[in-house]
Parts: sequence; C-alpha cells; structure tokens
Amino acid sequence: MQAEQFVDSLFAATGKPFAVEPVNLDLDSVRTIENALDLGRASRAWMLASTSNERDRPSLMLPRIQAVAEVLEVFGWRGARPDASSGVREVTANVLQPALLSNGTMTSWLTRLSDDHGLTRLALENQPLDALVQRLFLRMFTRAPTPSERQLYTDLLRPGYESRITREPTVAPSAPTAPARVRPKYVAWSNHMKSEANTWRLAEEAAARRGDPATTRLDPEWRRRLEDVTWALVNAPEWTHIL
Repeated sequence: MQAEQFVDSLFAATGKPFAVEPVNLDLDSVRTIENALDLGRASRAWMLASTSNERDRPSLMLPRIQAVAEVLEVFGWRGARPDASSGVREVTANVLQPALLSNGTMTSWLTRLSDDHGLTRLALENQPLDALVQRLFLRMFTRAPTPSERQLYTDLLRPGYESRITREPTVAPSAPTAPARVRPKYVAWSNHMKSEANTWRLAEEAAARRGDPATTRLDPEWRRRLEDVTWALVNAPEWTHIL
C-alpha cells in the first residue's frame, strides 16, 4: 500500500472519523482569487496537500492535518499536490515509521475509544467475547485470529467483560435548548501576524494532541484493556510488511 492507502485503511478499520481542518488558510476570504487556494475539508488522506507554511510562522500550521501528514510523509507521501501521485517516492523502511505508529498523535486518535469511535460501538454490542475478538481481527486484518492470538486477546479482555458497559445510551430530548453561540477565535491569513495568533494556534495544537475524550459508556479499566488491544493491532507488522 502507498502512504494514503495505509492511513485511510487505518481510519476505516478502526472506524474513527477522519476529522481535520479545511486545507485553507484564507478562512475569512480576504485574499484575491488569484492568490487564494482552498482545497476544502478532506475526508480521506489522499485528499490532503501540505501547505508547508508552518516553517514560516507557527500560527500558519494546521495541527490536525500536520499530525496525519507526518505519518504520510514517513511512508513516502509527497505533500506537493502536483507531485502527489508521481512515482518518485522514498518508500524504504525507516526507523520513523514504527516510532510514529507507536507514539504519534494520529495513533492516539485511532486507539483512544471515544464516543464516535467505531470500536466503541463494537464493544457496546451484546455479543460473546470470542465473537468480539473475531470481529476485531476481521476489521483490522480481514482474517480470523489464529488459535494463539484468540487465546491471548480473550484472556486479556475477559476480566470485567460482562460488566464493561457503564450505562445505556440515553435518548436525546425532542427539543434540546441550544447553547449560546460563541464566535470562535480562529487564525486566518488576515490575522496570522498578530501576537495572539500563535497563542490560539498552539492551543489548537495542544487540543489535537489530546484528541477526543475517552467514552464514559465503557468501564475505564476495561476500556483501557481494549485500547491496548487496539494499539497492538494497529502496530502489528501486517500493516506495514508483506508476510
């Protein structure tokens, strides 16, 4: 797989939404059409392009895109859109690949079981533990676990499995009261030179690194067990090597 296929497959297998900023630094549309560039909000990794602006000023970085792009780049992706599909890529295995998969921001999004995570929904279903492990492997590797793998992961997830669900989903009220709308502070081309712009962007970067909060619908101790399993499956050699 090429870099874009690899990253898109990880998001598809885990069921975590691909949520990044718009590929656009002119959010308030103050630049002329000749100098404006808007590539929209990407829903897949292959739709991204590097803005390469963070080298000039921290306020111009797009932290969520950057977290995905750093993984793409170590697997040979070229951020310049005219060259993105060219055959000139550095695809040799390197030490940064396992390092980013093990510890990178993007991997933390994929392995933390938030409310919108696909594996959270899977874990909330009423099913035997053996069926859950089977479905995890089908999702991640499109194959069934070997006997030793099945034993390993069922032993890890068995403690607390029957009491893993902390509360049933609640039904939202028919007419919820909308909170007061607060205009967000955002960085755009027109204000990126202001001193506050770096502060706002660094706060966004910190939020991107934290990721979404963990779900409260699963018992925390058991949830962390499943997160460990997810991390192990995401970092398995089958994702990056032909066996």
